[in-house]
Amino acid sequence: MVIAMKKVIVTLVTAAAVAMVYAAVDVSGTWEIEATFDDVSLAGGGFDCVIKQSSETLSGSCSDGSASLAGEIDGQKIVWRVSGADNPPVVTTFSGTLNESGKSIEGRFTAGSRGGSFRADRQ
Repeated sequence: MVIAMKKVIVTLVTAAAVAMVYAAVDVSGTWEIEATFDDVSLAGGGFDCVIKQSSETLSGSCSDGSASLAGEIDGQKIVWRVSGADNPPVVTTFSGTLNESGKSIEGRFTAGSRGGSFRADRQ
């Protein structure tokens, strides 16, 4: 019984330590995003975003300030929305997973009825 309890405690402490490492990652900085549409007839491309993190909330801008960014991070899961200056504004949503080192994000994006995959690398 005592050995089983020690194993449970060690497992819980290890899980808490891993969770704290992920919670401690700050994604603030400049990220280079490369996006590819599922529809190969649509051109994808790359752009930069400057992200500012405050707790679990993200803000910032993309494409030299021509688009605003807002989002949230929960552990390794990250979601942000980019709104351009169009009227009405086009919102593109990026949902991804931050890698363990905190230096890249991979996931999916949607822009209206279209979508694709993306990779973001910290600069």
